[in-house]
Amino acid sequence: MKFDAGFLKDRYDYELRRREELTTALTLPVGVLTVLGGAMAAMARSFSYEGGSVTWAFGAFLILSVLAFGMCLLLLARAYHPQTYIYLPLLAAIKQSEEEFLKFSNVIAHEGAEVLDEFDSQLDEHVISAADHNTRNNERRSAQLHLARIALFAVLILTALMG
Repeated sequence: MKFDAGFLKDRYDYELRRREELTTALTLPVGVLTVLGGAMAAMARSFSYEGGSVTWAFGAFLILSVLAFGMCLLLLARAYHPQTYIYLPLLAAIKQSEEEFLKFSNVIAHEGAEVLDEFDSQLDEHVISAADHNTRNNERRSAQLHLARIALFAVLILTALMG
């Protein structure tokens, strides 16, 4: 099946825009996590650990909230750090490759149109490969961000219970 070059380019561009949106979406959870971490630390330092069931409950919620905080931080880091995207070559490199294809067509005595069709086919394959790789990367990052938000809600709830 032959894809339209415009469709392939649009899909490739969409995944790069989605990359930026995912990176931008990390800022709010990081900010909220920072505030909640400060609140947890302030409550842990000001609590009067005198024993009894209130101390045990507070300690349990503190431990759970610290674990959820760490999990959220880890998930946010995993959503941000491994940004392995494939980019298309520079236009000059594409033009040079096309010229090499045309030189090759003279050597094998094929029509220039056949060689250009092969060049277009290989370029399409490269765009498809890059877009698919970027889509898989964005899906993984999106899943990590989703799990981080769930952990963030756990931190919020547990910190509220500590209060």
